[in-house]
Amino acid sequence: MTRTEKAVGNFGDYNCCQATISAFAEELDLDMKTALKISSGFGGGLSKAEVCGAVSGICMALGLKYGSADAGDLETKKEVKELVKTFMDKFIEKNGACTCKGLLGYDKSTEEGAKVVEEKELTQKLCPGFIEDAIKIAEDMI
Repeated sequence: MTRTEKAVGNFGDYNCCQATISAFAEELDLDMKTALKISSGFGGGLSKAEVCGAVSGICMALGLKYGSADAGDLETKKEVKELVKTFMDKFIEKNGACTCKGLLGYDKSTEEGAKVVEEKELTQKLCPGFIEDAIKIAEDMI
């Protein structure tokens, strides 16, 4: 099973951030339970239709792969910031936005926006593609 298949398959049970981080967790030495728990609050653009959870999950994976726990390691901090910026630029280039409201066209954190997103089934129709795009971009980086 490819990372994309795993992530899109997990999206049926988990949010978009959980789906993307789950595709990389094992190879980044992050146990699945921890990956799913730590990413659980990032779905739906942090519940405010802000940064897409699929994007957040990849940013977490980039940090796990290339980050440092040493507060004084300024070079690594700079490198990770550049990797995240590159990833986000590529995602935005492909999709036109990196926020849920920008990607879906509605602010699903509002009652009115959530109603439209649900009626049009936008999460089911569009989010698997955003997850797939995030994974494919990240595969070249991780």
